[in-house]
Amino acid sequence: MSRDTIMSGVKASTPIMASYIALGIACGIVLYDAGFTVGQIMMMSLLVYAGAAQFLAASLVVMGASVPSVILMVFFLNLRHVLMSASISSFVKDKSLLYLGLFGHTLSDESFGINYSRFQNNQWHPNEALVTSLSNYSTWIVSTIIGGVIGSQFPINTLIMNYALIAMFLCMMVMQFVSKAHIVAAIASVGFTVILTVILQHNIALVIATVLASCIGYIVENRTDRIKGGNSHA
Repeated sequence: MSRDTIMSGVKASTPIMASYIALGIACGIVLYDAGFTVGQIMMMSLLVYAGAAQFLAASLVVMGASVPSVILMVFFLNLRHVLMSASISSFVKDKSLLYLGLFGHTLSDESFGINYSRFQNNQWHPNEALVTSLSNYSTWIVSTIIGGVIGSQFPINTLIMNYALIAMFLCMMVMQFVSKAHIVAAIASVGFTVILTVILQHNIALVIATVLASCIGYIVENRTDRIKGGNSHA
């Protein structure tokens, strides 16, 4: 891999790395406050590498959620990565399994946005894309570790971060309102969560509500597509 390739990939990821430093430090502090050690924070960033999911895990742990509940919620939250990987796979299909594994593991929403747009414009090489993803990945890991160390050394009130976390998830949710199916799924999720939490009195209600709402969204989207298909043939 040439020096120019490395510099090009790093340059493309610089704005993302800057934002990852602030978010990563905040995430590390929140995770430490939730009971994670610095070592556990590092391993979570290495193995999970999903900012929203790591914030969510911290919230669920504080709420007393069971380990299976946390794993399932993180899994559903990160399902979008399957679609992102599938969308970008055609640009790196000739690469080795080692490359594909590393590229897939280090793919984030932000890395996908940069790499996919540049691939489409024929401005990008797979090695540049990998450098971009690795730059963001390493920045996130180091930043969350720093956040964990800061949280372990200084008493920090994470109340403000909790509000920021809620705002982040609301923003992510609103950004998904691109169709009727997404809106219906969001409303159904809220309804199921409230009802099931009251009935079950257990955090597994979050998981069940997520699955049910996803199924409803899928049904609505399929029905909408069929209606559109029928109208186009009319």
